[in-house]
Amino acid sequence: MDNPILELENVSVYYPGQRSLFKKPQLIQALYSINLKLHRGEILAIVGESGSGKSTLGKSIVGLIDNFYGNYIYNEQVYNPNEMNSLRKEIQIIFQDALSSLNPRMRIGFAIKEVIKLHHPEVDSEKQLLDLLKKVDLTKDTKEKYPHELSGGQRQRVCIARALAVKPNILICDEIVSALDVSVQAKMLNLLMKLMYEDGLSILFTTHDLQVVESFAHRVMVMKSGKILETGTVKDVFQKPINEYTRKLLQSIPEKM
Repeated sequence: MDNPILELENVSVYYPGQRSLFKKPQLIQALYSINLKLHRGEILAIVGESGSGKSTLGKSIVGLIDNFYGNYIYNEQVYNPNEMNSLRKEIQIIFQDALSSLNPRMRIGFAIKEVIKLHHPEVDSEKQLLDLLKKVDLTKDTKEKYPHELSGGQRQRVCIARALAVKPNILICDEIVSALDVSVQAKMLNLLMKLMYEDGLSILFTTHDLQVVESFAHRVMVMKSGKILETGTVKDVFQKPINEYTRKLLQSIPEKM
């Protein structure tokens, strides 16, 4: 396999603790010595229960967390996540709550065209908008609608289209299907696989549901309490889990009980 497009070396992340009038807030450790490699055109799933640190990991990669140690490497170059200006086009993140990610007073078309004009002013923004809507399986009349007029699945597709507007190489998907019903989840996963194959996207996909990634990801990383417990191909982890915690997660899947 080629050199990873994204690599984390011994990354630890901290959140500020409770503030005091006379003392600086103590830092609370959220991630412990994380090592991660994401390859080009790969879907890497990060699985763990709420509080495991998987969302913190995704946020730290794009500079949404201040206190960290270790190396973040993109295309073999070390970068500072708090100085992401040069990498905004390369790495995009999509969150679970699509409704709060979109401006409720802004039509969908305007929201996406804003991104296109900012990052790619040389292109025809209207044509690019329609191409993006088609790519994520939304009709062109979606551009005239407001976020509240769309379903949860449609709003998440809009967020994907907006992220794709900058033409990234990496898409970080933070629990983006957890609030959707099973049939909509399946369509969303199929869309992400299509983007991976057609555009060569590398996808970091966080979820608390192992069942979601079984036929979707290439590799899976299991996290608990800010630590990586196990990493491997989906087949290896599902068929021959090493860690007891992973075995318990697998046993919670109905088909495996």
